[in-house]
Amino acid sequence: MTQQTRTYARQQLILGLLLLLIVGCSAPPQSLGPTASAATEVQRVTPSIPSAPGVQPVPASPTAQAATRPTPAGSASLERGDPSRFVYRWPSFLPEGMRPSPDETRIARDDEIGDGDIGFYLVTFNSDSGKIVIGGGAVELFNLTGPIERITLGSYPARVVTQGEQMLIVIDDGAPGALFVFGAGVARDDLVRVAASLAPIDPREMRRRAGVE
Repeated sequence: MTQQTRTYARQQLILGLLLLLIVGCSAPPQSLGPTASAATEVQRVTPSIPSAPGVQPVPASPTAQAATRPTPAGSASLERGDPSRFVYRWPSFLPEGMRPSPDETRIARDDEIGDGDIGFYLVTFNSDSGKIVIGGGAVELFNLTGPIERITLGSYPARVVTQGEQMLIVIDDGAPGALFVFGAGVARDDLVRVAASLAPIDPREMRRRAGVE
């Protein structure tokens, strides 16, 4: 075989390999399995906080926050606490005239779960002059800037943050997630009394009382 013939054969071989490479790269990738995942019985949900005048929610997280921002006493968060201690809570006391607001309420249903594999609830009450929001579990905290007062509600430590006519009580009950009572246009003593009256309740009964069945 002459040198010219060998050179031509090598060129053809290289050209063939390049064509194979190009075809291989342009071919659609092979699927490793079905793309549709099986439906799960539990639906993971990230609830949003109902709107309140002049208030913006901030994520409840273990990251450091400014000293003027409320955080649960004891740094309770979705990553901390005993999940077995999470319960749905309903107030046994409400100021006169406070009524549940179903349109501003969000309570996990039987097939729903929040971050951290715990439930969640945001229950709103309105009166002619005020608003109360009670939140627990995998929810976010309101962001209020103002003086922080440390109090005790039963056996639980809590923080009270006041910003004008708005007030936030953040309670550390040892469960993961948040537990708070927010009030706008509500007297401090009444809001503290609401927070102190929170008692465990079945989530189905909670939805019934809140009008969101």
